Amino acid sequence: MTTAPGGFVPVDSGVRAAVAGRLDRTLFVEASAGTGKTHSLIERLVGLVATGTATLDRVAAITFTEAAAAELRDRTRQGLERAAADPGRGEGERANCRRGVEDLDRASIQTLHAFAASLLLERPLEAGLPPGFEVSDEVAAAVGFGEAWDRWLAESLDPGSPIARPISLALALGISLPSLRATALELHGSHGDLEGVSFKRGDLPAPRAAALVAGSRERVGELCSLSLLGEGDRLHEHAAGLMGSMRRLGEARPGSVESYALLRRIMPIRSTRGRQQDWSVDERTGLNGCRAMKELLAELDAEVAGEMDAVARAVAGPVLGALRDFALGYAEQRRRQGRAEFHDLLIWAHRMLRDDLGVRDHFRRRFTHILIDEAQDTDPIQAEIAMLLAERVEGGGTRRPSSWEAITPEEGKLFVVGDPKQS
Repeated sequence: MTTAPGGFVPVDSGVRAAVAGRLDRTLFVEASAGTGKTHSLIERLVGLVATGTATLDRVAAITFTEAAAAELRDRTRQGLERAAADPGRGEGERANCRRGVEDLDRASIQTLHAFAASLLLERPLEAGLPPGFEVSDEVAAAVGFGEAWDRWLAESLDPGSPIARPISLALALGISLPSLRATALELHGSHGDLEGVSFKRGDLPAPRAAALVAGSRERVGELCSLSLLGEGDRLHEHAAGLMGSMRRLGEARPGSVESYALLRRIMPIRSTRGRQQDWSVDERTGLNGCRAMKELLAELDAEVAGEMDAVARAVAGPVLGALRDFALGYAEQRRRQGRAEFHDLLIWAHRMLRDDLGVRDHFRRRFTHILIDEAQDTDPIQAEIAMLLAERVEGGGTRRPSSWEAITPEEGKLFVVGDPKQS
């Protein structure tokens, strides 16, 4: 801070003055908590209205919670009322501020989700939505997802389904149904990122491990007989416990879901238990029985682990692809039925602005200025919506980027304030 004849002056007073007065500049302001970020945004908003640069009904002031939006609206009203009563302003500016107070109910001072909903409600057909679509609350959305998931899972596990075997193999290898559901829920919540996404489909390996393990049952029994302690030996106890599963593996069809479920349950096959002094020598190999048993079990363990890993890699692509198709199919069902969830609002509004130049230009002309508070909470799709609306169009505007990263914002149209440390 520095001291001036008029009193206390912040060291960043020049920046603050630019925020409020340089209305022809696109500004990205980074400031820490408690430094007056929102106050600066309101000062800029009041400046836009007071100078006649914009009317309040053509400004979008966006924040990220309902409480913050309500506070921003109240503070904007207070700021305009103060400016309207400020004798230091000219009559024209005071009149503009009084009109701004009257226009407050028409202002787009809201959360980004509410803003996206307003765009969709104005142009539902262009977004592929029926007029008057509804937005589901969290409870209704959770119930709807649960019902859709249960139907999809039942259909997918039907023996006639093309995805039944990959899913059944994934379950046999230890992927739980709650884990599948959680993955589906993640994809459901970000279905806008799934366009054009594909997953590699691998080939299942030739099934060898089950037959190898089953065929080792007799040999394990021979080595168990070399234990001097019998059932009192921990290695003997482990190996003997494997033999029942080995027998069942011999009865199962190699490569079947049942065989892989048995292999998963039998793992780990290897063991570090047992002491050589408690075992006699194996006459066939000349090795101590304890060492021979451990080497055999380690070999079987490595074979099973390798094949199960290969199977897991092979089914991962089809399973993820099926979950992707579920998420996209369920989103399309909601769109046709006019039943949007909160994340749909952003995805569908972004897609409409990206793909329909007529709609983009309509809203680009409608909103002359876009102010974003707490920008550290912005994710890519939110940034894309802002950039599409702030796009500078040159010439005839016939060649237009669809990627937000290729868009240059119109000078002075975009104002963003946030604190990366709070992200």
